[in-house]
Amino acid sequence: MTVPIGHTNTVVVGLDGSDSALDAVRWAAAEAARRTATLRVVHAELPLPAEAPDLSGVARQALHEEALRWVRTAVSAAGEFAPGVDVQVRVEVGSAARLLLDESTTAALVVVGSRGLGGFTGLVLGSVALALSCHAKCPVVVVRGDDPAPDGPVVVGVNGAPENWYVVDRAFEEAEARGTELVAVHAWRPPLATARIAESVGIVWSELDLVREATVVQRLEACADRHPGVEVKTYVVHGSAAHRLLEFAEGASLLVAGARGTGGLTGMMLGSTSQALVRHAPCPVLLVRPVLAEQMRDARSAR
Repeated sequence: MTVPIGHTNTVVVGLDGSDSALDAVRWAAAEAARRTATLRVVHAELPLPAEAPDLSGVARQALHEEALRWVRTAVSAAGEFAPGVDVQVRVEVGSAARLLLDESTTAALVVVGSRGLGGFTGLVLGSVALALSCHAKCPVVVVRGDDPAPDGPVVVGVNGAPENWYVVDRAFEEAEARGTELVAVHAWRPPLATARIAESVGIVWSELDLVREATVVQRLEACADRHPGVEVKTYVVHGSAAHRLLEFAEGASLLVAGARGTGGLTGMMLGSTSQALVRHAPCPVLLVRPVLAEQMRDARSAR
């Protein structure tokens, strides 16, 4: 798997003591084994409230011991799920979002659960998953799904945006690494006014589907040359991208999407499609930020 220049072959996973985080640890351990990478388990201890000074240090010590229990459980789970994987641990007092963002500057991948103790599912302002999706310096996986399908296909949305080339290429890499097929989905829905005009002049939508399919195939071929062993299935469908991708993600091992986050840590926004996928996908979601494309291309060129 490609690692950005200046980054290490390390899979970082956030731990907060929740069952969802433990699922993320297991997924990250398997991913580290697939990459022959180091697994790094990271936990941010809660800062003590300023209005409750811990003069005796009892509260701080209790939180630290709790963190160590969670870490031991996580390391044990990783060892059972992926024996032989090298595991590192980082436990530090501070913000989980800032700690994981710091890790993303050198990691190949950062992994988090979808439902932390603070509640990631709603992607409320300031949540860890949203912060990473918007600002991480490496790809991010949000582990979702109650019944993972490790042998299922990799699903990716294909559109005409320039940065989508890299998202598609990353999806090829993931399918190749897993030995699974790639399902490429292009969803479109013409504006109502366009639809009425088209019907009035006798335009057949199936013909427009073929035009779009040709464009999709052209984009896929540009990536397929680098991954000749990957079997690709292409679908041009009608409807919203989010809804159709969620349908195709049933039984998938991974759903790959672009992430266009904006704003600072206190004013974050994730694209509507990406947000819907992170909230509702039936499988893990890999989010790739467009600004990473140049880094990753440079990494390939340096090989």
